[in-house]
Amino acid sequence: MSNTEVLQWAAEADDSLARNKILTNDEIIRTVTAKDDDDDDVTLVNTIKISHSEAGAALNTSLQWAKEQNFEAHKIMLLRRLRDRAFQLKIGKAAQRKFFGH
Repeated sequence: MSNTEVLQWAAEADDSLARNKILTNDEIIRTVTAKDDDDDDVTLVNTIKISHSEAGAALNTSLQWAKEQNFEAHKIMLLRRLRDRAFQLKIGKAAQRKFFGH
C-alpha cells in the first residue's frame, strides 16, 4: 500500500469516526432498551392453522417439484418423510374423531 493510499485510508477512518457518536454505557443501555420497546408493537400475522391434509398436499407438490429439478436423494427422502408424517397425523386425527365421536 502506497503512502498516498495509507493517508487516504486514514482520512476515511477519521471521517467515519467523526460521523459516529461515541456513547456512554448508560446511553447504550437506553438506546437498546428503546429499540426493545419498539418490538412490543409487533403483531403476529400468521395465525392461520394449516390442516394435515393441506400440509400433505403441499408436500406432495414439493416432492414432485424436487424430483423434476433433480434434487439429491436425501432431500427427496426428507420431503417424503415429512409428507408421510402429515399423512400419519391426518389418519391419527381421523381415528381419534371416530373413536371419541367428535
